[in-house]
Amino acid sequence: MKKLIKPLLLIFLFSLQGCSLIDKPKDEWDAKDYYERAAEAKESQNWSLAIQLYEELKAYYPYGEYAEQAYLDLAYVYYRFDEPESTKRELEDFLRLYPKHKHIAYALYLRALAVDSINKSWTDKWLTDPATRDMKSTQEAYNAYLILLNEFPNSRYSDKARQRLMILNNRLARNELKVAQFYYKHHAYLAAANRAKAVLENFPKAIVNVESLALLKQSYEKLGMIENARNAEKVYQLNAADSDNMIQTP
Repeated sequence: MKKLIKPLLLIFLFSLQGCSLIDKPKDEWDAKDYYERAAEAKESQNWSLAIQLYEELKAYYPYGEYAEQAYLDLAYVYYRFDEPESTKRELEDFLRLYPKHKHIAYALYLRALAVDSINKSWTDKWLTDPATRDMKSTQEAYNAYLILLNEFPNSRYSDKARQRLMILNNRLARNELKVAQFYYKHHAYLAAANRAKAVLENFPKAIVNVESLALLKQSYEKLGMIENARNAEKVYQLNAADSDNMIQTP
């Protein structure tokens, strides 16, 4: 019986030691402890706790590999917690502090996703035409995806970035066309022609280009610029047949 009790006692003592590691007081945590517990909260999708622990890790242990990784993890957690502004802030700090990091492509992609999400309320998403919104955030998102593709054209995120770039390209073009249509409606035909021409020059692959050509032709006709109107008509006829092959915007 004594021989049996001794190994059981050892097992009990070891289990107590294990518990003491798990239940280490928080004021004794080091960077590794903070990171592991924050990662556990992230994996269990306890976003608010993960945010708290990652922020504390960065505050108490601002240097080293755990703090470095915390920026990326915290940015992701903020994104899942629907705080894209905070995601953007974390990633901009990360890109400034660690410009040679091996996960720069991921950081740029997540930053683009965050910028893309900013100012998208429920009503924006479901009830309004995206092209009628303020285009500042759309242009910023477009630029963010473009930076990723310019720096890492063959990364694992490139295909998705290109898809979003196409959609944003069409959205920006459609907004410009709406401005041109506004000018035309209010008889500002020269301004309408200039805006329609800008759509064609700045967004050469946009789905609205056939409409832009039609508006350009009509504006020239109103201005009495018959030769310009004829040239616009020729280009319109050439492109109208191919309009089904242009990039579609969801």
